[in-house]
Amino acid sequence: MIWMHFFWIFGHPEVYVLVLPAFAFVSEVIPVFSRKPIFGYSVMVGPRLRSGSSALACGHHMFTVGMGANVNTFFVISTMAIAVPTGIKIFNWLATMWEKD
Repeated sequence: MIWMHFFWIFGHPEVYVLVLPAFAFVSEVIPVFSRKPIFGYSVMVGPRLRSGSSALACGHHMFTVGMGANVNTFFVISTMAIAVPTGIKIFNWLATMWEKD
């Protein structure tokens, strides 16, 4: 099991290295084509800075390998700390594209 931890501790942050530039690209393209400023910019940028702690969420790939309940709880909380800001970002993109009449 220690090898799985090593794999995910070193491999999981790569996901964020790849996805953060894509998020930035989408955050620039949507306002341009919507011809509106991005909705909730300050709410969107602040929580995204928490994504740097992605190494703490690596255990969410290993819920079924027999880790204890306390360890699983830690990884659930750390995963949610990253998932909630991502949901906020997607909501803000949709709100930016929402057409006002």
